[in-house]
Amino acid sequence: MNQTVAFGIFSVGIIICILGGAKVPAAGTDWPDTLGLFSVGAVISIVGLFLWRKVVAIANAEETKSQDSKDPATILQEMAEPLDRLSSEIGEMDADTITKRIDEILDTYVLPFAEVRQRIINKLGMEKGAEILVVVAYGERMLNRVWSAAADGHTVEASSCFPEAHEAFAEAQKLLQSPS
Repeated sequence: MNQTVAFGIFSVGIIICILGGAKVPAAGTDWPDTLGLFSVGAVISIVGLFLWRKVVAIANAEETKSQDSKDPATILQEMAEPLDRLSSEIGEMDADTITKRIDEILDTYVLPFAEVRQRIINKLGMEKGAEILVVVAYGERMLNRVWSAAADGHTVEASSCFPEAHEAFAEAQKLLQSPS
């Protein structure tokens, strides 16, 4: 069963509930004669909701077990060494070298991290996960700013912006490793 079918069952149950609950009781009665229809719709919607949640949970579990996607914490840990190396070398680099190194970091670490960002939310919850994702997004923005400055030939500006990106990814790693 897929998510669309489960959602469809849930939706059909809601529609049946609406149809069953739309009739006013006849004079002198407490309940309309469509109470049975309403009850059937309620049961169908509960079953649909249960199936829908189950399908989503299974999909999340399969994503977590997937071997092709890395753990977000591992990606951030592996990113630390190239960022440290670039931090110590960026002052002596020319613009083309800076852009190539930033491209490598973005392609190797930042983009794969973005692909598994939902795992952070699933693991840490919305509040803590969002905090980490905001810090990573800022780091990515600053890396793009470094790349842009270098591409425009402003290596001094690129060098001065890089520490903010470096600090953002270090902060994200600390937040990811800290207890909730």
